[in-house]
Amino acid sequence: MVLHNPNNWHWVNKNAIEWAQAYFSEKLTGLSASKGEVSANIDKVLSVDGDCDVSQRKGKVITLFDVKVRLEFSGVAAEGEKVTGSVTIPEVAHDTEEDEYVFEIGVYSDSKEKQAVRDLVRNDIVPQLRKALASFSGDLIAEHGKAIQHAPGSGPVSGTSTPKPVATSSSTSHAASSKTEPSQTEASPIVNTVTLKDDIEFQTSADQLYQTFVDPQRVAAFTRAQPSEFEPREGGKFSLFGRNVEGQFKQLDQDKKIVQTWRLADWPKGHYSTLTLVFDQGTYSTMLRLSWDGVPVGQEDVTRRNFGDYYVRSIKTTFGLGLNGESAYASVDKMDLAEWLGKGGNGGLVWRREI
Repeated sequence: MVLHNPNNWHWVNKNAIEWAQAYFSEKLTGLSASKGEVSANIDKVLSVDGDCDVSQRKGKVITLFDVKVRLEFSGVAAEGEKVTGSVTIPEVAHDTEEDEYVFEIGVYSDSKEKQAVRDLVRNDIVPQLRKALASFSGDLIAEHGKAIQHAPGSGPVSGTSTPKPVATSSSTSHAASSKTEPSQTEASPIVNTVTLKDDIEFQTSADQLYQTFVDPQRVAAFTRAQPSEFEPREGGKFSLFGRNVEGQFKQLDQDKKIVQTWRLADWPKGHYSTLTLVFDQGTYSTMLRLSWDGVPVGQEDVTRRNFGDYYVRSIKTTFGLGLNGESAYASVDKMDLAEWLGKGGNGGLVWRREI
């Protein structure tokens, strides 16, 4: 990182979120505990969402971070039953004290027999997590502080910059003429982006959940309208919610994985995110592991909330994949789609925008 900041006076900022993700994977993965026949282990970091910056002004280095960390653990109960679950730390922030961290522990397909593993995580692994998190701020500064400061006496000796070459008349003429030609190398819009990650449990099999995302009939059911365009093949395009959502299928790995480009109509022209859906089959349910690269900064909350409403909640409601009791639309597979849409689904869902 090149600096032109005499005497370290001006504000300099460095985004360290990727380093933070790697840091938590290294420091938190592998923490474990056991008590008798019960054991538990942190297997991986599911997501690190939020902001993590190292800043410098007037010679002082500070950290500004506020992230949400989600971990996945596995364990064995007393009777030998395998247990999996997650630990969510809603806020890891620069002003959070060690004893102020909150840990939300969830067990997949929870039961009374699995309670011992949950207790082991809370009583024996959480203290290890607290200790590791307390070291984050100091390690962050140690790693990145020098990159945003000049060492004493090493600043630029002159504020004069090297002049840019003056364009000749021939080069100017060439630049002007090139504008009249169709550009095939026009630069993509420069958009600051973030990555979103989440894990969502559905009470169904992986093959059924996969079909929900690629079967035109099912897509029409949970979006409450026929898609404007939907070609479930690699390279095929889709357009949903009155063309408010558009994209293209890039990879279709049957019952296992879907990769697609994805954009909202009001995103910068030509900018697409990459949405990866992994279907992880469990014993009694399927975990949808979502990774969303390239979401424009400032759009993350809107995108996450709308996906939760118009994809996740609508799918669970339409097909009864996350609710107790039968779905209001559970018979959709037993009737003609046009007939079902005529019973209240023909209005379509309009993707909510926020101004």
